[in-house]
Amino acid sequence: MPKIEISAQSCKDFTGDALVIPIFSGRERHRLPLAVSKVARQVMDEGDFKADFLEIAPLHHPNGVKDCRWMLLVGLGDEEKITLNKIRKAAGAATRFCLKKGWKAIGFLAPSTSNFEHDEVQESVLEGALLGDYDFSTYRSKPDVKRAERIEVFTNGDDTRKARRRQAVIEIGVAANHLVRDLVNTPAADLYPEAFAAKAKALAAGNGVAVDVLSPEELERDGFRALLAVGKGSSRAPRVVKLEYTPAEKPKKHIVLVGKGLCFDSGGLSIKDAANMETMKCDMAGAAIVLATLIACSKAGIPAKVTGICGLVENMPGCSAYKPGDILRSRSGKTIEVLNTDAEGRLVLADLLHWASEMGADHVIDLATLTGACTVALGDGVSAVLGTDQRLIERMLDAGARVGEHLWQLPLVEEYRENLKSTTADIKNITSNRQAGVITAALFLKEFAGGASWAHVDLSSVWATAEKDYRTPGGTGEGPRWLLEWIAG
Repeated sequence: MPKIEISAQSCKDFTGDALVIPIFSGRERHRLPLAVSKVARQVMDEGDFKADFLEIAPLHHPNGVKDCRWMLLVGLGDEEKITLNKIRKAAGAATRFCLKKGWKAIGFLAPSTSNFEHDEVQESVLEGALLGDYDFSTYRSKPDVKRAERIEVFTNGDDTRKARRRQAVIEIGVAANHLVRDLVNTPAADLYPEAFAAKAKALAAGNGVAVDVLSPEELERDGFRALLAVGKGSSRAPRVVKLEYTPAEKPKKHIVLVGKGLCFDSGGLSIKDAANMETMKCDMAGAAIVLATLIACSKAGIPAKVTGICGLVENMPGCSAYKPGDILRSRSGKTIEVLNTDAEGRLVLADLLHWASEMGADHVIDLATLTGACTVALGDGVSAVLGTDQRLIERMLDAGARVGEHLWQLPLVEEYRENLKSTTADIKNITSNRQAGVITAALFLKEFAGGASWAHVDLSSVWATAEKDYRTPGGTGEGPRWLLEWIAG
């Protein structure tokens, strides 16, 4: 994390590599230092910069800014349409631009707008800047780490006390985001189930989170047969990690987070084609989110008890792999007919959700890169939410909206349960048609969630194929920030 400062001073006092000036389109309404305003106005008047959303114009050696090499104008678009998330994205996009240029001391002017409170704008600028400050350089032979060393947010006289109080929480959320990115971006050869479990154990123990790792023998003893079946084709045996954060005071509620951790998913014997296998190291994003969220809860001192369960498995087509037509007896006792071994995540979650249902939690939430159908329906920037508790779902949606990570509710259409009926078992793992894949997958999971207040998140926003605002190619890190916002609320 870079050195951070939120300052009420004028941005003209900034010394560093680049000063970022967010600009609304149309008439410029910032309270800018005169010399800076003149430069911005000149560029806009000449038509070289229209301040369209995320438009960037670098200016060398701006007059009136003390010892600053560059000024960067970044467009916010129409002020009437501005949102905190647009401010967050603009700051993130500017950070990405600066880091590519090798500029590591970056200043930001918090834009002035009557649409939001000053502290909300300041926090969004800082959060966007920090989210954009990411670089996965672990595997470069000559690491040239493109990370900021110093980030300053200037408010030109506006009160900074509230934003400063929130700074620690913002840093915790961004650190969790970056941890998920790191885990998702790590190749499966280095983050197989046992390695993931060891990393989780080390990270949890170092951050005040209790941790227990269930070995393959313990999983067999405790009846995790559906989960174990998925891992039979791999030489890397499954693990389940249980994490537990308990606050110092009596907890207000108990939440269980369940994460799908397919460290690699080849599809098993129902093998994927090459193109669809390229990004399958990201199929453990649900487990990564659970781990990062538990650590964040501990750092932030959240007044709730939070338990995390991560099911870590590889789905490979080895000689012992489970097969289409197999019937599995899950931990709950319900039998599952396997029609497609690439519908494996729901088998892992079936055992985990049944275990979670026994923990007496107020809420159970599972997070999984479960269906390609979700990406088809919502794209790679929105995750689907389904569940049995409407109030819970609404609070989750609100939390996502507040932090700029989009969730969208889909209905649990009970009539579709008919499509999961099996003639030889209690339920089959997929339907015989391609309709409503997200909903039928959630209906399958509902069979194992018991009577708990339960929600399922079909993660469709954990991997980006191209850079966009503060999102870098690869893992996006989305998940912990909205979960932290919801749990703390």
